[in-house]
Amino acid sequence: MASEGASWGEEGFEATEGGQVQHSDEQVDNFAQESIVSGDAADNGTEDGGDYDPESVTIGSPAQVPEKAASATPSQRPASKPKMSGGFLVEASDDEDEEESANDAPTAADAPSQSQPVPSIVSTEANTPAPAVPAPVVSSNVPPAVTSLDPVALLEARVKEDPRGDMDAWLSLIAEYRRSSRLDQARNVYNRFVEVFPQAGDIWVQWIEMELGLDNFVDAEQLFGRCLMTVPNVKLWTAYLNYIRRRNDLNNDASGQARRTITQSYEFVIDNIGVDRDSGNIWQDYVQFVKNGPGQIGGTGWQDQQKMDQLRKVYHRAIAVPMLTVNNLWKEYDQFEMGLNKMTGRKFIQERSPGYMSAKSANIALDNMARHLKRTNLARLPPAPGFDGDQEFKQQVEMWKKWIAWEKDDPLVLKVDEPKVYNQRVLYCYKQAMMALRFWPEIWVDAAEWCFQNDVRDNDKEMGTEMLMQGIRANPESVLLALKHADHIEVNYPAKEGDKSEYAKAVRKPFDDVLDTLYELGDKVKEREKLEVSTLKQAAAHEPVHASIEQNDDYDDDDKPRRSPLEERILAIQRAYAIETQILSRTISYVWIALARAMRRIQGKGNQTEGGLRKVFTDARQKGRLTSDVYVSVALLESVVYKDPVGAKIFERGARLFPNDENFMIEYLKYLHSKDDTTNARVVFETCVNRLIGKPETLAKAKPLYAYFHKYESQYGELSQIAKLEERMAELFPGDPKLEYFIARYSSDKFDPVAVPIIISKPIQMRPKQAFPTMMEQPASVRNSPLPMRQEQSPRPQYVRATASPKRPLGIDDDELNPPKRLARGASPLKGAAGRRLDQQRRNQASALHRDITFLLNILPPAQNFDAPRLSPAATVAFLRDTNLPDYATLKTTGGGQPRYANPSHTRQSSGEYGNRPLSPYGRVSSGAGGYRNSPLRPEGGAGFPSNPYPPPDAGAAPPSWNQAQGGYGAQPPGQYGGYRY
Repeated sequence: MASEGASWGEEGFEATEGGQVQHSDEQVDNFAQESIVSGDAADNGTEDGGDYDPESVTIGSPAQVPEKAASATPSQRPASKPKMSGGFLVEASDDEDEEESANDAPTAADAPSQSQPVPSIVSTEANTPAPAVPAPVVSSNVPPAVTSLDPVALLEARVKEDPRGDMDAWLSLIAEYRRSSRLDQARNVYNRFVEVFPQAGDIWVQWIEMELGLDNFVDAEQLFGRCLMTVPNVKLWTAYLNYIRRRNDLNNDASGQARRTITQSYEFVIDNIGVDRDSGNIWQDYVQFVKNGPGQIGGTGWQDQQKMDQLRKVYHRAIAVPMLTVNNLWKEYDQFEMGLNKMTGRKFIQERSPGYMSAKSANIALDNMARHLKRTNLARLPPAPGFDGDQEFKQQVEMWKKWIAWEKDDPLVLKVDEPKVYNQRVLYCYKQAMMALRFWPEIWVDAAEWCFQNDVRDNDKEMGTEMLMQGIRANPESVLLALKHADHIEVNYPAKEGDKSEYAKAVRKPFDDVLDTLYELGDKVKEREKLEVSTLKQAAAHEPVHASIEQNDDYDDDDKPRRSPLEERILAIQRAYAIETQILSRTISYVWIALARAMRRIQGKGNQTEGGLRKVFTDARQKGRLTSDVYVSVALLESVVYKDPVGAKIFERGARLFPNDENFMIEYLKYLHSKDDTTNARVVFETCVNRLIGKPETLAKAKPLYAYFHKYESQYGELSQIAKLEERMAELFPGDPKLEYFIARYSSDKFDPVAVPIIISKPIQMRPKQAFPTMMEQPASVRNSPLPMRQEQSPRPQYVRATASPKRPLGIDDDELNPPKRLARGASPLKGAAGRRLDQQRRNQASALHRDITFLLNILPPAQNFDAPRLSPAATVAFLRDTNLPDYATLKTTGGGQPRYANPSHTRQSSGEYGNRPLSPYGRVSSGAGGYRNSPLRPEGGAGFPSNPYPPPDAGAAPPSWNQAQGGYGAQPPGQYGGYRY
């Protein structure tokens, strides 16, 4: 394994950005010499921190990997390739690279430099299959046409390549063997299939039916023993019942042993899957089986009474289960009780009615909840995020979680009275979900957590631990399950104070298992990369004409030679696999970090041979495939927990191994600043940024380093240093706003005093946004067009100014024209849990507005469209308060008792007929024709108004009731509300 780790550490560990090892030509020889010197001078067995050297790892030379150029990524072609051992440089060899370049001339000539970053977006040619490329085979030298001759061999190769993902290949292979009557091969495939999918109930049923069709009863019973207790599938348990009834003949059962065996089998089946909502047919068969037993329903003999008691007991259990046939079973039970005795029948029905109502309502809820749920037992791998089927899979997961949460809420009110039944229902729901979501680790962890919380046990065996073990067997690469299992062992280990080595061994086992699986996946990734590249080269070799035509296409104008289409496709494949390799490397690194922290808690710092933190770090470097995160974490543990100077050595070693990793350099700078070592921090910063800005492809990596150092200088440095640093940043990154650097001096991750808005005027600056678009938000054609004229819905007085009022005329209510013919029926009260649940839902439901009110709110225009004068309540109250109102006696003496407004008459009268009457409601009194005679509108009258157009009345006339008002008859009437506007 050491050589394997070294080989992948040589090729894939340095492949992509983020955690890669990138070396320039001048650094290779220096690093190799430093590694050899430090390795000779190290002392591996000492406990003293000053003598511990993290660079001391002794490993043999790595094995040579054939076809180097075909499997290496584009970023692995330095001019001088250093040899790696466990993630460390041991020597540099130029001859090896020359041999490799000679063997792989087509790709080595155009391969990019080692420091070229891997792009995040892979070319579409990486996923394009080559012409006539078959399914993956074991050997890359086999021609594609050989495997295509035998479909069985092709299916076997597909199954071997992807045993958990290629479900179609499994099913096709089984069907092919059974079609050709090769039953021994079919049994072999069945056995391999159930090892990968042990909960596939449909496949178990197929296998058992095949054996029963051949009368292999012994083999069938062995299969039942293997799968029956671990697969809660209704179809499988129904096949078991059919087998039992087939083997126990009731027609020749003089002793009654066969009936007793079948009865025990029915009870056994119902105890295990009787809570399934699809088990209605089994319940009905059981009822019919009891009815057909010896004895007569309604009889008086002991056998008749025993039959009725047994049948009543089955009915009582069946009508309390929410399943599809609960209504039919309730009707049968009602007929059964009422047929025996109506008096006692009503009593039994009344007692069982609440349970039936709860089961009925729960069945309706389950029907609505599981309408789109796929209860399959042939589990599929979850699609990757962003690919085909990921949303549908997430919807299925959410529906399963919803069902489980519904069962936990205890809708049948079983948790207090029948806790075992409640646990059985929840655990059964979890098992059904795990059959469909076998490769979804979260469902296993959720089930284990629930079992731990409720102390669920099966024959003194802790079900939570069993769930975790089953989940790990189904998903050996799951980091979540491994960490959860290790955490459970660390918390609940029985002998913590005893032997620490045994304790550490037990905790470490889940980590080692998942690490072994991840390392194997990394090896398979490299094998698939080699196979795909070699297959592509073989396919291109059969078509040299097309390749030469494509290579002779026009070139670009620049001096850089253009790669051939074959080289472009190989480069895209290598980049895609480099990204996958980097993800695996980071996952492996974080598992090592978790293991190091756990071992430190148990065994302390330790040493390189006896366990503890340093033993884990040594093992991790021996296996290789690490990123810089491991070095950062271990160095901080040494420095923060133990105050050991060896943490600085680990950082120095990581700086040589990851010279172009900007994230590691930032952590290194933070460490140096925490130690007040500003001089070395500035040296490390300048060295790293000068290396990164020297190449255009690594210039972007220098930006986070500049940002961190600029923040540090802004907080603790001098202003001159800050200005120089900002000038360098502006020169290197001209696209960034210059003001951004200045603002970054005074802001933090939590608050930015420059960007936060200061409110000066709340009415202006904090005006709420309108729900409808305003005129400014409308298109120009709409803004420039004239508004349509409003149609008045009702006549209004002429003296009121026409305004765009938002009000609408009150229309006729629909209920008045079409009154309802009948009232809605009130909800009938329910008893038991169903009634309490419905009452709780009714109370929690918020009351909605009436539909007429909702309609009125929808048709009302927005408030900004109201352009009429708005009423000011404060001004109105102030006016009423300040107005002096005389008492009644004073008002009467001044003539205020007369009516202010006279009823106008529209009948034409002769001049002067009315004598001395008020001409208008404003108190002007004159002779009949005086106003018209003195009016300037008279054709023969003089020009202009006289000083008093209304001469005084006659001497014998009564005094005027109101003071004369200014103006004539043609004067404008006063405005609304007596001339005041509010």
